[in-house]
Amino acid sequence: MLNFIIDTVSEGNKASLWIIFIILIACGLGLPIPEDIPIVVSGMLISDSSVNFKNAFIVCLSGVLIGDSMIYWAGRLWGTRIFEHRITARIIKPKVVRSSSKAFKKYGNKIIFFGRFIPGLRAPVFFFVGMVKKPFWLFIAIDGFAALISVPLWVYIGKIFGDNIPALENAIKELKTGTFFVILFLIVLLFIGNIVKKRFVKAFEKV
Repeated sequence: MLNFIIDTVSEGNKASLWIIFIILIACGLGLPIPEDIPIVVSGMLISDSSVNFKNAFIVCLSGVLIGDSMIYWAGRLWGTRIFEHRITARIIKPKVVRSSSKAFKKYGNKIIFFGRFIPGLRAPVFFFVGMVKKPFWLFIAIDGFAALISVPLWVYIGKIFGDNIPALENAIKELKTGTFFVILFLIVLLFIGNIVKKRFVKAFEKV
């Protein structure tokens, strides 16, 4: 997949960043490509001086946020009606959305931030947030903050390993695994924190 996108973008020459931008928006529409791959490719373009970091960052961040916003608005405008169509039901699976609902009840708006970093959770979480009609400004603020962390990180990874694709693929896998465990650890901390908080509240009420 990485090689395919590299070849596609390379053929675009000056239009390379526009191709990446379109791919990122398509990811929001259900294109089965991890969005970190085109972002990493933009970093590779920096390594061979095809583009500069500023332009790559702006294009990738814009593409990511537009794609995420499409998922949010799909949930807000169509809600569960989207599950009536076979194709869209494959992209946004009802079971995963129900799991997102449970996660949202436990962690509230924090799940928007975590959803950006956990594979397979982003689309259903953002869809559910739109479905329950959370304010768009709140969604885009939290998602934007998370994207300001993830996008430059992936761009930089692509820039560092631009000349060594095998090492780049390994770095992507390791970073994904590491990110997953860090987020999982934070969620566990939140869960424990909520339990401790409730016990303190109960103990205080008894006094």
